[in-house]
Amino acid sequence: MLSKLPIVLLVLLIAGCGSSSEQEAEPTPPVTPPEISLPGLILDPLYQEQWYLNTDTDFYSSNNIDLDAHIHVADYLVELTGIGIKIAVIDDGLNVAHEDLKTAVTRTYDLATGGTDVSHTEFDDFHGTAVTGILGARSNNLGIKGVASNAELFFLKYKSAMTDSETISLFNKANEWGADIINNSWGTGNVSQAVKDTIINLSKNGRNGKGMNIVFAAGNDSELMGNDESSIPEVISVGATDKDNLRASYSNFGPELDVMAPGGFFLGISTLDPMGSAGVASLEANYLLYNDANGFAGTSATAAIVSGVIALLLEINPNLSSSEVSELLYNSADKIGTLDYDLDGRNDYYGYGKVNVSKAINAI
Repeated sequence: MLSKLPIVLLVLLIAGCGSSSEQEAEPTPPVTPPEISLPGLILDPLYQEQWYLNTDTDFYSSNNIDLDAHIHVADYLVELTGIGIKIAVIDDGLNVAHEDLKTAVTRTYDLATGGTDVSHTEFDDFHGTAVTGILGARSNNLGIKGVASNAELFFLKYKSAMTDSETISLFNKANEWGADIINNSWGTGNVSQAVKDTIINLSKNGRNGKGMNIVFAAGNDSELMGNDESSIPEVISVGATDKDNLRASYSNFGPELDVMAPGGFFLGISTLDPMGSAGVASLEANYLLYNDANGFAGTSATAAIVSGVIALLLEINPNLSSSEVSELLYNSADKIGTLDYDLDGRNDYYGYGKVNVSKAINAI
């Protein structure tokens, strides 16, 4: 099992920010309205550093980020939060109690034990927390904002050296739980026909016949994707772009590549640390409450971003089939880079281009 591992990890000390509310009074008797929490309201202190979503002028300028490096969410993350959409994440370990994930994860499963404890077992067993944060961190005035900040999340913890039947069981369990999307920020590089058949079947026939949206990271080795899960035509494979709005040098490529999303390199993707408010400073001084914008990079991040985007599309129209979702992403993608795109609108280094949320939403 090869998780599409992050490229770099650095440090950030966080200063929280407060919120305010106004009080309305009726003439007789005075009435104080209840607190209103808008699920999509952006109050998260690190949102300004989430350059793949937000074009904060100062942050872009100080980091020399290309003005089109983001995925063009416009104001849609205020209106859309992925509410009502179920996303399964298959990964290594998760801090379910992380303060930025509270209420997000409703079902868990550990393949190794058959139980529900998916927590970190080793210090380096944090990949799932970082991926899940990018995808679904709550908009709660803490840390970051996930792309689909109100989606319901399921987490299935894999183990190293899985058999085909074990891998298949994870996908089947996600289907059994009713997942609309399965995020896979990993790949084996040598997928078997049995696993392929399972993924293809769920992609076509899951979700009560509409097809599950199965997303895979393309990989970080700057090589052809080859016989990887991401190469299966029925899945959505995602490569990585950088702050210059170009293909990140590590991103895998090939005729199977579908779309790109920001994965960063010298400037990475803000996400969650392994332990949340508990911290791990006592174990390693360079991990604090959250990682900064250099904290996580790679196609693991891009897969999570695209899974979140799909949740937004399904929130608008839950009846979209998996193939219709794919077509929306392909047809609305930005044709970035300097390489020519063929008559079908794709090439082997950028796929159909970089995901553009506004264009995809407007095409529904």
